[in-house]
Amino acid sequence: MPPQVKMPEVNVKEAEKLKDSCNGFEAIFVNQMLKSMRSTLSGEGLLDGGTGMDIYKSMYDQHLADNIANSDNGIGIGDMLYRQLSKSLPKEKM
Repeated sequence: MPPQVKMPEVNVKEAEKLKDSCNGFEAIFVNQMLKSMRSTLSGEGLLDGGTGMDIYKSMYDQHLADNIANSDNGIGIGDMLYRQLSKSLPKEKM
């Protein structure tokens, strides 16, 4: 029976940093998408108007985007980026 050859594994710390970066990119993408969607609204609602409301909406969109990106599924962009970019991660030396 031939000896088992252990393949080098990906550096765990680098993989975690890449995963966080990919999720961060997805959060930025979702935030921009929400911002674009919100800009199409007429702005004639009960709570519309004022700088304070604009800041609140921006903070809400950012929080929502972060939650979507860090959920199990998100919209999938972060996972696709991670799968593609993780192929080029440095391998740990044995």
